[in-house]
Amino acid sequence: MTILIGLMLLFSALASILILALDQELSKRIALAGSGIVLAITIWILVTSLLQGSLSMGEQYPYISAFDISLQLQLTPISFILVLMTAIVAFGAVMAGNPERVREKAANALILLFEFSAIGLFASANLFIFFIFWDIGVIALFFMINILGSANRRYASIKFIIYEIFASSLLLLGIMMIYFYTPVHSFDIGAITSAASTIPQATQQMIFILMFIAFMVNMPLFPLHFWLPDAHTEASTQGSMLLSGVLTKFGAYGMLLIFTMFPIASSLAIPIALLAGFSTIYSAFVTMMQHDIKRVIAYTTIIDMGIILVAIAAMNSFGTYGAAYAMFAHGITIALLFLTVGCMHHIFGSRDMRVVKGVVSRAASTGYSFIMGVFGVTGVPLTAGFVADVLIFIGAIQAFGLAGALPLIGLLMIGAFMYLVINRSFMMTKEPSQPVEYIGIEQQLGYAFLMGSMLLFGIFPFLLLGFANL
Repeated sequence: MTILIGLMLLFSALASILILALDQELSKRIALAGSGIVLAITIWILVTSLLQGSLSMGEQYPYISAFDISLQLQLTPISFILVLMTAIVAFGAVMAGNPERVREKAANALILLFEFSAIGLFASANLFIFFIFWDIGVIALFFMINILGSANRRYASIKFIIYEIFASSLLLLGIMMIYFYTPVHSFDIGAITSAASTIPQATQQMIFILMFIAFMVNMPLFPLHFWLPDAHTEASTQGSMLLSGVLTKFGAYGMLLIFTMFPIASSLAIPIALLAGFSTIYSAFVTMMQHDIKRVIAYTTIIDMGIILVAIAAMNSFGTYGAAYAMFAHGITIALLFLTVGCMHHIFGSRDMRVVKGVVSRAASTGYSFIMGVFGVTGVPLTAGFVADVLIFIGAIQAFGLAGALPLIGLLMIGAFMYLVINRSFMMTKEPSQPVEYIGIEQQLGYAFLMGSMLLFGIFPFLLLGFANL
């Protein structure tokens, strides 16, 4: 058990390199093998931990000893939830393939590289290593947008990287300040958490704000969210699955870390919860003005990230585990939605809800899979999203009273609008759109795998919450 995290990183990195080194025909098989092995390892960890009744493992490899920097990897119940989510989304993206069938070799290599970065980030027990994996993931997705995207991909990728450079700069500055202002002079997250109270309050507040803004960009939240809709509109289907399904969790997980590390967080919890609530309701209104279904789904990500931040700001067990479960549920569900919309565009040549009609009658698997994804996003019982919503709002109401339920307004608004989208584009049978292309069995297998994961952890939440201290 002690080398399993390292093995996950090794297999994803090796698969990415092999894909680039070998020919096009082998790229899909290698990507499936690499991501499949990583998924198998996460399932092994889950099953073994359930049998043992506990989940905690750590590994450490030398890196830069002079500055107390080592490749410290650790899985806790929270970080494991996000590693499992990453493995599911990455395997689903590889399995479903790219409906656009554009540069599949490059796409598979970048998916495995991004999986490597995401697992490393979520398992990092050292802030310096956390930052390295953060930037590797950003670079991988920049190329996924820039190389594999649609007509305006270069504009969207440049806009994305400008925001990410800004976020990375603030994050690095915050990490360096932590190193110099804590007595232990360490990047070890556990040591920093123990010593953070000794940092002067003004300095602690400055570090917290720097890192908060950096993570706010990646989640993203209003008013630093403007890169996300354009990035999604231009990204390939697989790029959107990873961008919203996993990259946004870099910021959300970072938020969990700083709320855990810094005592000053408790004094900032209420204004942060208010900001998150405003971001949720604002994004709901903006979503209802969209006609491109892919942009609609992109804005639902901002809504969900706002709700997740409210849970994090609650700073109690229900809020913390609710936030982690919501990240997990959102990652899988939003990947399913982006996959279905990418396939819908491939089938009908459009994503405009005013143009595409009768999806269910002309492309049943795509139409019904989209509807299932909407059930997950809106928290219908038996989906993982339902479990997350229950935990989040218990935690938020415990911390903020009935005001903690206000973000539910945004969720209800977007739920009503999404069902309107279903009625207009998917269920309407009068003059249905005619298909111009068809999807293959690999996309349908992708639907089934992601839907199955969403339902499995919705029906059996104890699989992930069995280690929770609730």
